[in-house]
This record gives sequence, C-alpha cells and structure tokens, in this order.
Amino acid sequence: MSARKGPFGLRLPTELMSWLRFEAKQHNRSTTSEALFLLQNSLSIRFSKTAVRDFLKKHPTYSNSEAFGLRIPDELKTSLRDFSLQHDISLNMEIVMRLANYYEKHQRQSVAAKIRPDAYRTVPLPITESEQLLLDLFRGLNEANRKVILTLINNLTDHD
Repeated sequence: MSARKGPFGLRLPTELMSWLRFEAKQHNRSTTSEALFLLQNSLSIRFSKTAVRDFLKKHPTYSNSEAFGLRIPDELKTSLRDFSLQHDISLNMEIVMRLANYYEKHQRQSVAAKIRPDAYRTVPLPITESEQLLLDLFRGLNEANRKVILTLINNLTDHD
C-alpha cells in the first residue's frame, strides 16, 4: 500500500488565484480541478528560454500571494517538474507561469471581446494605477471583507 501524499504547497499571486476561482465557478469545477485541467492542457505549450526569462522579469517575486494546497497526480507533477528543470525554475514558478499564460490570454480576449457585428461593442475603459491598486487590494481580501466593502459601496450609492 502506498502512502498518501499531501498536497503541493503552491503560492499563487492573489490576482491569479482570484481568476482561477472565478474560472472554476464558471466551469462548475472546484478550484483544484480547474487548476489541474489548465495544467494538464498546458503540457503541449513549450516556453522558449526567452519567454521564461521575460516572464521572470515581469513577475520576479510575489509580495501579494496566496497559499493553495494542490494535489497533483504523480504523472502530471513529473511532467511539470521536468519542464521546471529545463527552464531552471522552481516547480511553483513553472505552475504559476503556466497558469498565468492562460490568465493573460483570458485578459487579452476579454479586452478584445466583441458581441456581434450588428450589436453594441464592449469597449473596455482604461484602468488607472490607483484603480488597479484598489482592485489588487480588494482581490486580496477574504470573502467576508469583500462583502463588507461591497455593502458599504452599495449604501453610498443608495444615498446619492
């Protein structure tokens, strides 16, 4: 009988973790299932040395990150570890890079989204630095604190 292995202690940037939770909810999956689905599908992606170097420059460290216990099947973990050794980065960073790749594609598609040619187009408004900072801080809050802030905002708009 083999010993049961514990989850891999993954550290994800808060914004990436929020997006992963959102995607999981959209696809009616657990966050773990969503992460494993994306990681399994990412195995066909080959990152060049330049792409890895650019990613590391863009995301050197994560001051605002969340711990996430991810039970990774042995075969998938071995594949991811092989890639991390090829890229000379940690397994955690390999996983973050692969998930961030999907996240960035999703962001680009959201911005470029068009409804129908004969309907209204969605035009994203640019986000200022201060708005982005507030958004990042909000996403870093736990669910209870988010609800409190949303309630306060709703109360402000109701009284205007």
